[in-house]
Amino acid sequence: MSDLQLVLTNTAGISSVMSFWAFVSSSASKRWQSLLLKVALAIMVACFAALTAVIVARGVEAGRFPLSNLYESLLWSAWGVIGGYLLLGRTYDIRHLGWMASLTAATFFLYGSWLPAGQHEIKPLVPALVSYWRQIHVPPLIVSYSMFFISGLAAFMHLWQSNCRRSVAYAALALSAALAAIGLGTFMDVNVFVLQGLFVGGSLIGLGSAWIALPKSETAAEDDKAKLYDEVGHRSIMVGFPLLTIGVITGGLWANHTWGTYWSWDPKESMALVTWLGYATYIHLRVHHEMGDRKLSLVAIAGMLLTLLTYLGFNSLGFGGLHSYGKFKSEVTLPAVYHHKSLLQCLASDGAICVECFLVSEVSV
Repeated sequence: MSDLQLVLTNTAGISSVMSFWAFVSSSASKRWQSLLLKVALAIMVACFAALTAVIVARGVEAGRFPLSNLYESLLWSAWGVIGGYLLLGRTYDIRHLGWMASLTAATFFLYGSWLPAGQHEIKPLVPALVSYWRQIHVPPLIVSYSMFFISGLAAFMHLWQSNCRRSVAYAALALSAALAAIGLGTFMDVNVFVLQGLFVGGSLIGLGSAWIALPKSETAAEDDKAKLYDEVGHRSIMVGFPLLTIGVITGGLWANHTWGTYWSWDPKESMALVTWLGYATYIHLRVHHEMGDRKLSLVAIAGMLLTLLTYLGFNSLGFGGLHSYGKFKSEVTLPAVYHHKSLLQCLASDGAICVECFLVSEVSV
């Protein structure tokens, strides 16, 4: 990583933390609230500008589209969350969501900064990623994930403003369990069944408890802020869902180009389909008014957990598959090319993956 990239990345990371504290301070001080909100927003704009600059600088230095490994995808995710918040903030008064958006971006920065140094460096692409499909398929997915994170955050705010505090607490526990599982799976040697149980079990128990804790009556009046965050969550999903659809379709086209099949039931691509179905269910229930707003907020939070599992879970929870692009615990120096031209040719040669191809296939985006 060049000195320019390092400076820009540090600037963006520090700005996200400063923005978080400025938003928090604005809520604690009525006297200086207006000024602090303007300061927080200005810092967030600076964060977005620095992120944009570092992504462009990384692309120029690499001589390719800068989205090829986990670290680069985290930069894009932070960029998407900050950009999505700023875009929505032009239409909606969502100042109280600012601290959550800043905290989310800061979490992406922190997670990325803890990755091994090899993830930060610009390296030659493995052959499976040397394709024009990469810049067509991956960016819509990453931006859709960012919008889904915003929808989940807005769902938390909607439940909070609707006085469903117990549901918020249980849903927060579900999210905490999911994040803990991802963190442990990334940086520690923990049994994969324990990690998967923590993520899946924690999510199901937390969301189930949150559902049970919801008020029995859906007719209780909601204040304007609650309705506002419900609308923001809905709009975020309506932006993210078409992008996810594009990502799933182009992923099939790329898979056919690379592996000779549109769909192989790989765990990560199957989970992307499950995530798509989850948000399709949300849209159906919303359009046909088959579920109250509070329950729909929990569906949005469940969608955020599905997004986390699709995006980061399969890299850290041991699910494996052809999309195991985030494995870096045992980094090795790899050859620049496959022993065979593709994994498909490798498998066709004798029905098994040779050592060279296996090593290269285990490290990528």
